[in-house]
Amino acid sequence: MDKKNSGTVQRKGDKKLKDIELFLFDLDGTLINSAQDIAEAVNFTLKELGKNPLPNDEIIKHVGYGARNLMKDILKTLDNNIIDRATNIFRDYYLKHSCEYTKPYPYIVELLNILKERNKKIGVITNKFEAVSKEILDKLNLSKYTDILIGADTTEERKPSPKPVLYALETLNVRPENSIIIGDSEVDIQAGKNAGINTALVLYGYGKTELAKQLNPDYIFSNVNEIINHFLDK
Repeated sequence: MDKKNSGTVQRKGDKKLKDIELFLFDLDGTLINSAQDIAEAVNFTLKELGKNPLPNDEIIKHVGYGARNLMKDILKTLDNNIIDRATNIFRDYYLKHSCEYTKPYPYIVELLNILKERNKKIGVITNKFEAVSKEILDKLNLSKYTDILIGADTTEERKPSPKPVLYALETLNVRPENSIIIGDSEVDIQAGKNAGINTALVLYGYGKTELAKQLNPDYIFSNVNEIINHFLDK
């Protein structure tokens, strides 16, 4: 399938979590807690631009939409030259310091092991660039669990577009009704709904969960253990 030309499909319906074949995860705020490293990279960028640092909470509320959008929102400017310069500084620094503090969320490794034991397929779909996403997954020893990684530059459009999701479905040969996307942001839920797959919102990340709830995700999880419980024999 051409990465650049995926269309929207009609939503098919929901399944029990344990019957789903393909699990697509967002990265930041879902699989990994990368808030501190992102904040460090942003504040380094601000320093290089001669601007004052910002509190972590102010920075993290803008995460999830890609590096360029992050810098645009942080700098509160429409000047493309400034945004481009800031984005390049941020990316160069972050690529070298992407895992100083970043860790998987509690029980993520246990969840991924459970999914693999049950022969589930696992993908990661992120609005972070593919190269740095792969490096992070490698450093955290999570790459061994993933059947596909789709970054912001893998397809021509990023979440909330359905194209990254549909590319994953076709590459892994899985039907929409047998797939789910799990994320902490409205862009994850919207991407899933646009592609016609099941959707799950996690509340422990740093996405705009109230916006995501308005999209009526099929599942809402407060923590990873709540996901794991769906696979335990009862």
